[in-house]
Amino acid sequence: MVISRGSKKNIELEELYDFTPEPGEDKLPPLNEGLTEEEREEAPFYNQLKRGVMVATGEPGSGKGTFMHFLLWKLRTLFKGFRVMLDRKPRMLFGVYIPINEEIVINEFKKLNEQYKIGKSGIEHDFAKYSQNKEKINALVERWIGDNKELFYNAGMGLDEFWRYFYNRDPHNPMNRAISPLFKRFRHHELLVIGSAPHLDELDVKACLKYITHEVRCNQTLAEGVHLATIHKTRWFEGRQVLEIADTQPITLIIDALAPRERLGGKCIYDLFNSWERGEFVPRVKIKA
Repeated sequence: MVISRGSKKNIELEELYDFTPEPGEDKLPPLNEGLTEEEREEAPFYNQLKRGVMVATGEPGSGKGTFMHFLLWKLRTLFKGFRVMLDRKPRMLFGVYIPINEEIVINEFKKLNEQYKIGKSGIEHDFAKYSQNKEKINALVERWIGDNKELFYNAGMGLDEFWRYFYNRDPHNPMNRAISPLFKRFRHHELLVIGSAPHLDELDVKACLKYITHEVRCNQTLAEGVHLATIHKTRWFEGRQVLEIADTQPITLIIDALAPRERLGGKCIYDLFNSWERGEFVPRVKIKA
């Protein structure tokens, strides 16, 4: 929903008001059947991580991919009907997911436009010349989101190539234009987006940086296979054009990615995806694990 302020520019309501739940409003959604007592006790903790736009940052091997796959797997395990979308193929152990990447999105757009479908107009060319084709592309994106609104409800999207989609020197990437409108509506959609990027300053300000709700700072610890993910809430300051850490207590998640898990039939978190982090043991942070 948008409102007009008497000009051609529309403002998303979420840019004007704080829609975060009041204390006690963030009710626990339905859980999957067959959960253990321990998993049921974990649900309220993970429910607070079920929506938002998170960017996992850190050096190679720090655990960005481990955090992304672990959290999405855990949310799907706990919460009824939770869908997972990934831009990178996981292992079969991960289970059901919906592929989403640049090639898939472009093909979806082509189906919605007759000129693209029959090859009379090149979609990649039109995206590259976004300023000249802005209205056509925006209408196409809105139609695609509208046609697939149920797909993005009660869902999590893991984007390993996030840094490339929203690279500040390539602001008209098709994935940028397809996904960025969802950032403004994640609360209405009950959507979680987790992206991976080495540094936040490489990300496009207009389409991405200003909508980030959490920065997840990932580190490898002295214990092999144990990653530390510190989840900070963020605030965007429009006047200064800067994203800062909010003055709230961060959430610390310690992920033992090598520990055998009963839910995974004795396998570990690293077995959910093709993890480069498994072979990159470069200790960064000393903790008592």
